[in-house]
Amino acid sequence: MPVVTMNYLAILVGAILSVAIGAIWYLPALFGKAWMAAIGRTKEQVDADFSPLKIVWAVIFGFVISYGLARLLVWSGKSTPLGGLEVGLLACISFVVTTTGVQLMFEGRPTKLNFIYALHHLVEFLAIGLLLGAWM
Repeated sequence: MPVVTMNYLAILVGAILSVAIGAIWYLPALFGKAWMAAIGRTKEQVDADFSPLKIVWAVIFGFVISYGLARLLVWSGKSTPLGGLEVGLLACISFVVTTTGVQLMFEGRPTKLNFIYALHHLVEFLAIGLLLGAWM
């Protein structure tokens, strides 16, 4: 089996990009208010539930996303910016949007919540795919 070289600095930056996109996405000025309304929580409840450990987990999960997309780029041979966008789009729609959509549907959550999540992850996966495709 051939050795696959990975750019771990690019993967780490992808993880940080994942967290940054989430932080911006859920600002009250963007989708934060709509998200809180859709999950039935107030800003005070969300703030009270905050823990720095959640940021650590977000970075870890962002690293897993970034690493997985990097692997898919290498395996597909699409290590270009356009290839990164293509792989990010396919991975997000195939694995994230669909599974989240089914989960939210069976939980009886508002369709608006699915759009907030789906668009967030679509932007996230496209940005990380673009970054990795350009940098690898």
